[in-house]
Amino acid sequence: MRGFRWTAAACLSAASFLACGQSVDFRQAYAMALSADPTWAQARAQARADQEERALGRSGLLPTVQYRYNRGRNWTESRSSNLFGEVTQDYRYNSYSSGFTLTQPLFDAAAFAQYREGAARAEAAGFTLARARQALAVRVLQVYTDVLYAEEALGLAEAQARTLHEDARRSERYVAGGEGTVTDSLEIEARLGLVQAQEIEARDQLRDARNALRAVVGPNLGEAALAPLDARAMAALAGSPQPLAQWRDTALGSNPELAAQRRLLEAARQRREAARAGHLPSVRLYARKQLTDSNAENQIGQRYDTNTVGVEISVPLYSGGRTSAASAQALAQQDVAQHKLEADTRAMLDDLERQYNLLASSERRIAAYQRAADAATGRLKATRRSVLGGERTNLDVLDAERQRVEALRDLARARYDNLLAWLTLRWQAGVLEESDVSAVGMLFLAPPSSVRAASGVSPRAGG
Repeated sequence: MRGFRWTAAACLSAASFLACGQSVDFRQAYAMALSADPTWAQARAQARADQEERALGRSGLLPTVQYRYNRGRNWTESRSSNLFGEVTQDYRYNSYSSGFTLTQPLFDAAAFAQYREGAARAEAAGFTLARARQALAVRVLQVYTDVLYAEEALGLAEAQARTLHEDARRSERYVAGGEGTVTDSLEIEARLGLVQAQEIEARDQLRDARNALRAVVGPNLGEAALAPLDARAMAALAGSPQPLAQWRDTALGSNPELAAQRRLLEAARQRREAARAGHLPSVRLYARKQLTDSNAENQIGQRYDTNTVGVEISVPLYSGGRTSAASAQALAQQDVAQHKLEADTRAMLDDLERQYNLLASSERRIAAYQRAADAATGRLKATRRSVLGGERTNLDVLDAERQRVEALRDLARARYDNLLAWLTLRWQAGVLEESDVSAVGMLFLAPPSSVRAASGVSPRAGG
């Protein structure tokens, strides 16, 4: 993966921030995930294992050296006949055999195919690891923004609950003074109960979101605050100026997952070649040095020092149908790899187009939600003034407050979705680099505020 490096200094920076009790931003969370995420650790371990496929395949082309040693005690009874009858002789002796054998393949089609298969699998492992590292950045952004969104949703629910408490007390005073109605009071109480239930649900969702974040970045996160999104800085991220067709071409040529699957398809082809090679002869050169002492009944008491060099030709004649079955199985596995490549390509292109369209419409969608939030806030203020003038009722205020909260919540979600689409589009295209992660991280550098505005709006929800 081009340019995708992360230094140990980033991890130390994240650890120092936690030690000082400061907030954690996106880049620090990503650095923590690089050392703590079990999925990423699993991917690295799997890559190390798969990289050995190259050496395993190459071993079939290299010489092998074997040493054998044998020492035994023998009891032999020999019977023979002569003019005087049968003669029996007993021998008790020690035997000894020791030797080295070196073998070098000269022609072995199966071994050559297995080497090419191992090389293809090792290359696929590299692409898969690159894909996993890119995916880690996307996963961290997903869980990070889920926490921020859950915090905003909780903040809005808490602010709405406080407002309804004030409305309920005011309504009670109006009823006591003969200026309000019991119906309005009951409506406020009903709406308050609903909002309190939503507040409880929001707390549960925030807890779940933080647990999901800790599962990726590690337990050291604790309850550290997260740096919020600076919505005003989002304009610094370019949208998707390239046409969709260009993004598709880039993805087809650069996506590591597709590159890995292509190498696995090549590995499947080579496995088929290795299976078909079971019908071909093999030629090996061998050299042997052997020392023996009384190694057979007719060599008792004799020592031999033998050096041998030769060529061995092995011609398969019949293996019970094993070679044909292995070839058919390998062909089917090659078809599986081909179909998986096609399925992965279609799924990737579908998601690429989805992220492209989401990103292309994000600016308009965010602007629309911002207008809706501004209008809802203005409507709420106007409705409150109308209530004082007797033109509106408390029910109208409750409805305006509900619309305002929904608009602010939708605005926050749209901003996070836009950011996630920006990063995911590059991930699917296979061009996600450290500079992209840094660009996203720059949007989360503002220090979080622990004090919400008097209106009850979280600083992350506002424009």
